[in-house]
Amino acid sequence: MPSTMHGKPVVSIVVATRDDAATIRRALESIQNQTLRSHETIVVDGGSTDGTLGIVENMAQRDLAISLVRADGCGLAAALDLGMARARGRYLAFFDASAWANPDMLADLAGLAEESSLELAIAGFSATVPGEGRRQDFIEANQPAHVFPTQHDFRAGAWQLFEGNLLSSPCAKLFLRSRVERLGLSFADGGGVCSDALSFVAGYVRDVERVGLTGHAYYHVEGCSPERLPGFSVRGYQALERQYGTLMGIYHHWGLDGDPTSMGLIQSRYFECLVDCVARVFSDRLGLSAQERRRLVGEMVSSDRARLAADVARPRGMGARAMQGPIRSGNAGLAYTEGFLASFMRRGGERGLGPFCTLS
Repeated sequence: MPSTMHGKPVVSIVVATRDDAATIRRALESIQNQTLRSHETIVVDGGSTDGTLGIVENMAQRDLAISLVRADGCGLAAALDLGMARARGRYLAFFDASAWANPDMLADLAGLAEESSLELAIAGFSATVPGEGRRQDFIEANQPAHVFPTQHDFRAGAWQLFEGNLLSSPCAKLFLRSRVERLGLSFADGGGVCSDALSFVAGYVRDVERVGLTGHAYYHVEGCSPERLPGFSVRGYQALERQYGTLMGIYHHWGLDGDPTSMGLIQSRYFECLVDCVARVFSDRLGLSAQERRRLVGEMVSSDRARLAADVARPRGMGARAMQGPIRSGNAGLAYTEGFLASFMRRGGERGLGPFCTLS
């Protein structure tokens, strides 16, 4: 049992859950098995109707470091905020109910944070998720161990972390709780609507001073819906537009909106995800009519932002490259045809639409 009965824990782990009976026990057991013993786990349930509550209640009865907050009807963002409000640890960690971690994840993150006086410590992650048809897609995001010695060094290298899906989610990281509270960060806006997790991380790193990476992929997800992955998650075109705005805002604050490397990354990222959103319009799961598909594609490709991205982007996939001409020229009809073809490439196994988009 983690030694949290006397004094405050080193790490507070927040887990938001709803109907995760198939995976919640594995998630909590992987937390219990952490070699860092000083931690607490706050599970916020948003109204499960399966066996999730029973599993968590039984585990909490045997382990005083686990506490359950019942919040029926609570969305993911509000659940994370509730968990943060009850946290007592020096550091905050966020854990998905469908994930698990290597036993030394928290110890390594906390050790790195303490040794180098970090405000943010980052670990890598891996995931296996359902692809099109029966295909399983394996994704790993990780970079070598490194500590950015100054704020300038971090800002100059942040594009590599964004590109590698390591700065897009609060998962697999340690945040200083005092800093989160001082900045007034939350996951939900005033109306309780779920905001992008990227906005939380962006708010935290906006003026962060010291950041480091462990160099190990300690955090793992398997078989969950892709939008719950810890990378750049695009659940739709509107989410993509918000996330693009978030990234442009932070780079403007950093004074790097004229930096060609950073801007090239953001525009390429936006374009590849835009093409992915267009291809998803043709998914049979959406049940859209041909007229609805044409309207949505036209909306996506007709903006000045889309045309600028098409001019600047250097896409890696054939489907994305084929879309550059139609979007650059504002030809919605041709973009519709290429999007239809791109959707077949996705089903056939091409994963060239960008590492940020395959996580959604």
